Amino acid sequence: MAGVTPGKTFNPGLDFSSRSYGSLANKLESDFKRAHEIIQEKLPLGELKALLCVSFGNKPRFYIDARSGTAQLTDSTQDEPDVTLNIKPEYIIQFYEKKLEPRYGLFKDGFFNEASMPSGRIPVAIKFADLLTPHPPMPPKHADQFNRLPQPTEDIDQVKGDIKEFGYGIATNVLTPDQITIIKKAVQEQAAGEREAGIAQMDGGPQGPNQRLWTLVNKGEEFLDLLNHPIIDEFIPWFLGEHAIITTYTANIVRPGNVPMQFHTDQVAVQPPIRDLAFGMNIMFYLEDVTERNGGTRVYPGSHIGQVAPLDIFTVEGTVAAAAPAGSALIFDSRLWHATGPNREASDERPVILLFFMRSFIRQQENNFLSLRKDVWPKLSDRVKRMLGFYTTGALGGVDGEVREGLFVEWKEGVGKMRAPIT
Repeated sequence: MAGVTPGKTFNPGLDFSSRSYGSLANKLESDFKRAHEIIQEKLPLGELKALLCVSFGNKPRFYIDARSGTAQLTDSTQDEPDVTLNIKPEYIIQFYEKKLEPRYGLFKDGFFNEASMPSGRIPVAIKFADLLTPHPPMPPKHADQFNRLPQPTEDIDQVKGDIKEFGYGIATNVLTPDQITIIKKAVQEQAAGEREAGIAQMDGGPQGPNQRLWTLVNKGEEFLDLLNHPIIDEFIPWFLGEHAIITTYTANIVRPGNVPMQFHTDQVAVQPPIRDLAFGMNIMFYLEDVTERNGGTRVYPGSHIGQVAPLDIFTVEGTVAAAAPAGSALIFDSRLWHATGPNREASDERPVILLFFMRSFIRQQENNFLSLRKDVWPKLSDRVKRMLGFYTTGALGGVDGEVREGLFVEWKEGVGKMRAPIT
């Protein structure tokens, strides 16, 4: 794998350490040169109306001055740049070749290395990266430009129609009040236990008020029971086919004072970016009334269709909160641009369950094969095992080459084995 140092050689006759098909230094120099050529080719970038500072690692920084409407490159300036980018030159090439989505490429390294995070006027940085691509995306329509938007309803056909048209729909009365109480209690107890144990996963800004509960299959039989809900059978096969698998099963508790999440799509890991096919579907169970004020998920209606993407992924302006009463389920296409909204209430928290399915050939975000606790395995029904990926389909998921369609993968200490489904 590129960038991964080879491991220990066990057989001296198979030592390849002295053999190479290329030079990393030469590649870096080639990428640096090609990235400069691409930027030169894409000039003028006059619509940026800004001064950009660009750095490629330890190479000398340079500037793109597009303030006057005709962009030009310069090695120095006396003025403060509007935006500063420290980016790998290979990302510039990948933007140009449509192999990397700009919003993903611009920010993915910054989560692990703060120096790689763009600074200044972020929409300018995004616009710059968009202009390097073969077909820059159009901004999605603002919510107030639609004659109608999806409304909470018990009409399942209407929900499906809304998903096709807007990328999301809201089904009401999915959970009864008693069921809400059972599940919410399990969420609250687990959240409190993780905070007390010092293992809570917090996010939502510098203060980290929000809390995430990961791998819910490990965290209570209530969450296993929820996987029997018929709404899964109604929507997931209809949208993704018969063999979709759970990629994540989590709870998200949004508390007052949070910072809204940056806008994203749930198939961001599909690179090169593919917009003409949905790879996933999310079912979000509401355990409280979800409103615009308490952190309701913000969406750009209709943003699942076409070559569209928000220019500014850090503002909720132009979006709408998917508000609905407790017991409802927000069901949405993985291409929809969305984000956790700000909770502006004084004290109330907004807990939801997120059940995210992907097509069977997509790698799961949560590695269920390593995450699943041993004591939970005996509790899993065949239905849940299929949802988690312990089932062969489409010549995938086998053990020791056995990939016949429709076999369950059984877990045992240190080994795996196959069995036919119980009929």
